[in-house]
Amino acid sequence: MAFLKIENVAIKGISACVPPKVEENRDIPFYTQEEAEKVIESTGVERKHIVADSGITASDLCLKACERLLDDLGWERDSIDLICNVTQTSDYTNHPNAFVLHEKLGLKNDCMSLDIYHGCPGWVIGLSSAASLVSHGTLKRALLLVGDNITSVQGGLDRESRPLFGDAGTATALEFEVNAHPILFETGTNSKDGVSLIVHKGGVREPHTVESYKQWLQVLDGTLSPEGVADQMDGMSVFSFGITSPPKSIKKLCEQYEINLDDVDKLVLHQANKFMINKIAKKLKINDERVPSCLKDYGNTTNSSIPLTIVTQCHGEYASRRLKTIGCGFGTGLAWGSVYFETENIICPEILTLEKNV
Repeated sequence: MAFLKIENVAIKGISACVPPKVEENRDIPFYTQEEAEKVIESTGVERKHIVADSGITASDLCLKACERLLDDLGWERDSIDLICNVTQTSDYTNHPNAFVLHEKLGLKNDCMSLDIYHGCPGWVIGLSSAASLVSHGTLKRALLLVGDNITSVQGGLDRESRPLFGDAGTATALEFEVNAHPILFETGTNSKDGVSLIVHKGGVREPHTVESYKQWLQVLDGTLSPEGVADQMDGMSVFSFGITSPPKSIKKLCEQYEINLDDVDKLVLHQANKFMINKIAKKLKINDERVPSCLKDYGNTTNSSIPLTIVTQCHGEYASRRLKTIGCGFGTGLAWGSVYFETENIICPEILTLEKNV
């Protein structure tokens, strides 16, 4: 079992930023009105913020979220000892976003930079990595920046992904604090079934040919349907995984660390789709009031969906009182990660919008 107990680390703040363009699922041109309503009913997504042709990237969104968080915390840039970035959509091919953000934030040279490629469980995995490093006490303050501009690498005619996914960037501030309540984790990977979400073409294992690259560009600009050209998600395998592994992980976490689910204030799940969220909550016998969701207005924002949900749905509560939270991310890999943490009056500003490219 991949259990992890991290002591002496406190979450001090969470912030989030989205791009300005909003796409309404009812306005997607390849759906009839009846089809659009069925998609909305099945996914729970009415609209989402997308980068479109703005030139905005995940690092831009994370940067704005982070700058606001640092200002509200009153943290000097030179006090940051670690920056950890999690994304699937780096700005450049061979220059990780952690370095991009380190430079734009003006962090000191002896600040450690860590970049993690991860999808939907990415915030939980990034939190476990950053918190582990801070727990030793040598690194006092850390920034965890998690986000994707996932819509920029999806097909404009993709009937499965276009109505579901949105873009966002988030920032989470961690600090070494003796006697802070432990942050508790349960994580795992079912890589045998991970092929359900693999994009084969374009990496060094299967490089693009001239012809496949031309097709891929046509898929991206919406002039060619991805059907029969691009990899398609194995929906049934992902669905089965999504309604079984997360509740099992949460139950294992609670059993291992003697957590009473009835005492947990918030269960914040990866915003995969409405049915999965409802099914997981039902299996755990947790009422809807304790399971916030931002699907309706933001869609599935992959690795940033847990902190985005906290900011958009509960920022006032996190900023004003003590809360016990369980978060669970699941997807790419196929992997999952559950975390239990306690916060008290953290910095948690309202959602930010990046009005233009930075």
